[in-house]
Amino acid sequence: MTSASSDRIPPPSAPEPVEDKRSKRLASYTVRNMVFSVLAVLALVLAWWALTFNPAESQRRPPEVTQSATYAVDEAPWPVWVPEPGESWTPTVVWYEPFEGAQTWHISYVSPDGEYVALHQAADVTSAWKGEVLKGAEEVGTLTMSGPDGAQTWTEWKGAPQSNAERGYVLGPQATGGTTVVLHGTASQSEFEEFLATVLARD
Repeated sequence: MTSASSDRIPPPSAPEPVEDKRSKRLASYTVRNMVFSVLAVLALVLAWWALTFNPAESQRRPPEVTQSATYAVDEAPWPVWVPEPGESWTPTVVWYEPFEGAQTWHISYVSPDGEYVALHQAADVTSAWKGEVLKGAEEVGTLTMSGPDGAQTWTEWKGAPQSNAERGYVLGPQATGGTTVVLHGTASQSEFEEFLATVLARD
């Protein structure tokens, strides 16, 4: 025989207060609206990015050489060596700013053969400056190359293959009126000479 207590129906639970239901509903709406807002903003950002992003242009857009060179010429207390190698050479980096304790003019290009060619110029350079520009390279001799002031004797440097100083050439400070000029990169000597032949000393 089943006990009377097992036949009892549990009393109905008390109804949830109206205020609690309203609070939960408002909280749910707030979270949902926040999620929708974030998704809408992300959609707008992605749409703008898709319309404006051009991978080839962002990777290949050359720096503004003329404006930077003019600034360097105006600011530097010495004639600035400015190369003008032509459209077959692609500028990659150009700046005039402090570097290893010396205010430095720097400009680099990709040559017609796809090699790296850079020029650094500064006055009162230190061994740290030269070591950073010609990182890992060693002096191996001298050679004659023609620049803005005609044929001059440069010291020649050699570094690791395909390094930024695979080949290096240093001139100054006596031969340049007080500055040290360094050409370096991965190009052949003939391309360095072609590049150097286009350099003007601007003041």
